[in-house]
Amino acid sequence: MSPPPPVELLSGIDALYLSAQCNLHPSLLDDLEGARQLAELTSLPVPADLGGYPVTVQPHSFGKYRYCLKHDLGMLGFTPSRKLPPIRYQASAVALHAAGPEGAVLWLRNLLDSAGIDATLHVSRLDLHSDWQRLDMKASERANFVTYSNLRALYEVDEQLAGLNFGKRGAPIYCRIYDKSREAEKNGHDWWPEVWGPAYDPDEKVLRIEFELRREGLKQFGVDTPDEAISRAGELWAYVTQSWLSLRQPSADETRSRWPVDPRWQAVQRATLAGGCAPAARIREGERQGQLRTYRKLATGVLSSMAVPMGTHDVDDTLDALVPELRLYEQVSGQAFGDRVATKRQRGA
Repeated sequence: MSPPPPVELLSGIDALYLSAQCNLHPSLLDDLEGARQLAELTSLPVPADLGGYPVTVQPHSFGKYRYCLKHDLGMLGFTPSRKLPPIRYQASAVALHAAGPEGAVLWLRNLLDSAGIDATLHVSRLDLHSDWQRLDMKASERANFVTYSNLRALYEVDEQLAGLNFGKRGAPIYCRIYDKSREAEKNGHDWWPEVWGPAYDPDEKVLRIEFELRREGLKQFGVDTPDEAISRAGELWAYVTQSWLSLRQPSADETRSRWPVDPRWQAVQRATLAGGCAPAARIREGERQGQLRTYRKLATGVLSSMAVPMGTHDVDDTLDALVPELRLYEQVSGQAFGDRVATKRQRGA
């Protein structure tokens, strides 16, 4: 009996990095410098307004960009350097999976227009992905891939395939095949099942096929603007899954490139790349639940260790005994527990 066919959950754009060519007014850079210095002084993000859009200026850089601004729909980098594009933008998960890549680009254009910045947008990185269930691959099959890259790396967890990479990060084209469900659970990204939709089976792992295309790789196809990247995503997917990388079925032919394409990979080649959008509120709720799941484990470990010297035995008496311990530490440290909460809430802004 043949195995059930692979099930495609989602395909589309998973990362979008843009650069903006423009002239930044000196007064804007002065305002950003003042906000950055205040953020460094307090070690906290500083609320700011950019063209009527609320952002926070971070106390750190965004890569080579001195000024890092955060918003729910992405991260912005500004620089006075003439060696770099003046503005860099990285769309957030909420932007790409709730508003869609078109919505993320529209938001950025509206923000720049509102701030009086006349800019042309260019793509510096585009990640295309397709998520599958019942697309199991074994580590031993790595030799059955035909690829233009001579670099590959295999990662296993408990003798199970956890990741298979082709090429290297920063190259014009780079591919990762990995267990997305394992990564999502590890990172507390509990919102992914909402994005995957009703076809998702929680009892099956999700295998992701992901291609990272840098500016040098995109230029080979004449892709420069975000509109070109979005409209030609299917064409790019066809190239990377048919020419750049493919999984083959071994045959008697000594030339691997003449081996037949594996039926599982034929399904990958036919990925819809139509993408899908989930409500932003549900994605945020998934992020919150993922954080709580991570901290729940940490808190259980710490509290169970404290219970030993405190002489407590269960959750209730441990929490009761914990209050005077925390009050004592407030006095010793000189900082109220509520102030620590407020500070961490600000840092997460």
